[in-house]
Amino acid sequence: MNKYLFIALAMAMGLSARAQISFQKVIRVGVKAGITGSVFTRDVEPFDPHIPGYYENFDRYVNLNGYGGITLDYDVTARISLGAELLYSAKGMAYWEENNGVVFYDEDGNRGQAHNVFYFDIDYVELPITLNVSVLRPEGKVWLKAYGGMARGAAVYKKTKITYPEVGGYDQPGDAGKKELQYVRTFNTSVIGGLKVGSNKRKSIFPYGDLRGSYMVQPVFNRKKADTGGNLDTRMFSLSLGLGVQF
Repeated sequence: MNKYLFIALAMAMGLSARAQISFQKVIRVGVKAGITGSVFTRDVEPFDPHIPGYYENFDRYVNLNGYGGITLDYDVTARISLGAELLYSAKGMAYWEENNGVVFYDEDGNRGQAHNVFYFDIDYVELPITLNVSVLRPEGKVWLKAYGGMARGAAVYKKTKITYPEVGGYDQPGDAGKKELQYVRTFNTSVIGGLKVGSNKRKSIFPYGDLRGSYMVQPVFNRKKADTGGNLDTRMFSLSLGLGVQF
């Protein structure tokens, strides 16, 4: 009886040792960059329709920007990993208005529509922390991970900008250019989630794709109303698409 017990214990220890050899905890460092589209969840001053003199001819539009930074992933198990990133991420909001005072034509002679654009540009240095779960088998040719987590961000650039068509003979209004954006909350927290997909090839550095959604938990501004009485109580939603590599 003792012989069979010894054999069973030996087999169990052998399987355990094999499992430990087949999986090694690994820390992977990488870089990542991509594009981000972001919007405010509510219209803010001067586009708040509840105040007199608001910019009523402007339509909501996505503010397209970029992001980039370094990544760090730690494999807890063969299917679960923890991620940390340090990113510079440009976000904000945009409003577009048709400018019928400017006429231009493309190379084919088709008339184009000119626009005036009002940008809210807010750039953050962010520290996302994520929990990643492998959806596919680790030994497959392709890996797919779903993840979720939180990102703490610090606003380091806060401007508004109005752009008008740059056409010869057109005098741009005096409010063109950049201005300081007031009352932006310096530190904010976002809930994040997304998917990452890449190749398991180890012979070369192979990029992976990252699709992420982000929603700010706290309002973008530290006041609910502007001096004019216009709304400032808004969150921000962002959707980003990027490419990364791990070394």
